[in-house]
Amino acid sequence: MEGIATSEFLAQRPQYSQDTRELQRYVELAVDWEATHGLLFRAPASDSAAGSAAGSWQQTALVPAPITLAPSPIPRSSFDRVIALQPTLNTLFDRISRDHDFLVSTLQSLGTADEFTTRVFAMYMRQRSQGAEKPGVVGIHRSDYLVHAGAEPQAKQVEFNTIAASFASLSSVVGDFHRYMLERTGYAGLLKAGRVTSDQLPRNESLTSIGDGIAAGFELYGQPE
Repeated sequence: MEGIATSEFLAQRPQYSQDTRELQRYVELAVDWEATHGLLFRAPASDSAAGSAAGSWQQTALVPAPITLAPSPIPRSSFDRVIALQPTLNTLFDRISRDHDFLVSTLQSLGTADEFTTRVFAMYMRQRSQGAEKPGVVGIHRSDYLVHAGAEPQAKQVEFNTIAASFASLSSVVGDFHRYMLERTGYAGLLKAGRVTSDQLPRNESLTSIGDGIAAGFELYGQPE
């Protein structure tokens, strides 16, 4: 799907069944796989169950993470481009974070419109007033994209996160789940058009990459230079 028009991309992309009866067996396979591979998170809190025995149980319950049964398509050329672009984006946002005048002129104008950003900005100002030196900084970044269907399909950045990277432990194994589903079922009955092959499923190394980054930061911590 490289260098093709949007109409061709849309025509070639995998299309999946919308019949819930056909989807049920895939859902059951997904729940079992997630339960045995740690693709789980705590059950959302329920106001109706608060204070009850059920509510107490729900506070410790784990549920399958919401995932797609099959991969979502993106042109390979766009995927390769955003991977190659990430180091440049990392450098850009690192330099922005060091530009005090720009941060003040941009974030101070928010006032109280965004409570979270207001609190983070206040923390930044307190830290700066204390004169704390930061000889080493570890950045954990997540860049989000959607495929824009213009004349040609292109990946467009919709968000750049410097704090919300907690789901790396889950997203890093979603690709393994898709590979399992492909090997186990071939998506027979689910795939109505197009095809999915193993070479279309890239490895996600976000968890080990973040771990390596934190380890590198720990090695720098406390060193005189």
